Amino acid sequence: GDSVQVDWGEATVYLNGKKVTVNLFCARMCHSCAPFVTAYWRQNLESFLDAIIRTFKYFGGVPRRIVFDNARVAVKSGFGAHAAAQDDYSQLAAHYGFEPVFCNPASGNEKGLVENLVGYIRRNVCVPLPRVASLEELNGKLLEQCVKYLEHKVEGRPQKVATMLEEDQQALYPLPKYPLDVSKKAYPTVGRYSTVLFETNQYSVPCKYRGKSTLLKAYPNTIEVWVNGELVAFHNRCQGKKQESLDLQHYLPILAQKGR
Repeated sequence: GDSVQVDWGEATVYLNGKKVTVNLFCARMCHSCAPFVTAYWRQNLESFLDAIIRTFKYFGGVPRRIVFDNARVAVKSGFGAHAAAQDDYSQLAAHYGFEPVFCNPASGNEKGLVENLVGYIRRNVCVPLPRVASLEELNGKLLEQCVKYLEHKVEGRPQKVATMLEEDQQALYPLPKYPLDVSKKAYPTVGRYSTVLFETNQYSVPCKYRGKSTLLKAYPNTIEVWVNGELVAFHNRCQGKKQESLDLQHYLPILAQKGR
């Protein structure tokens, strides 16, 4: 329960028959080698923070240290022992009570466990290329593989991964009462076409909110739009650029007024 190594990797899958690249967040307990892997569309800050929280939930508590390399998503400045964590990552560390530790550049030995995991998952889940209908279905397959790995005995370790994971779990800090909201926040005004703009993409809101200020919360795969503390719109997050996500329900009052 002392340390968890985390890293990103990439994998190719068939999603609804189309070949796409997804980003795999990989975490591994240093003592037991127990893995946790989950897929995201992008390696952005909100995906990274969401993945850390999912890791804690999966293992049932918070480790003392998280060892990561100097990825842009987590580091504000410096590198290795002198790295300063991004403000949002520092806030996450303070809320959950762990110490963020950064590897030195080109020090494979500092995070070899998790780099081996990226290769293991590619070989066992992504060969041949999996065919899935959604990211959720892929994450189900990844989770199955992580659970299956618990029956494995790692060379040089005294017991099975599952048995050693129990020792890890006894050393974990308990999860805090409330999870931290790690969404990326923006404050767009609803435009004349009853949409809000976020990262070049337009999302519709009910037409009665035109001209109003909003709080937009961007999670890795979803968008929430709030007005005066009330959730008024929910969308799947557009993963491309200059896309639109429009909900017909938001325009029904206008369509009802215009007879044709």
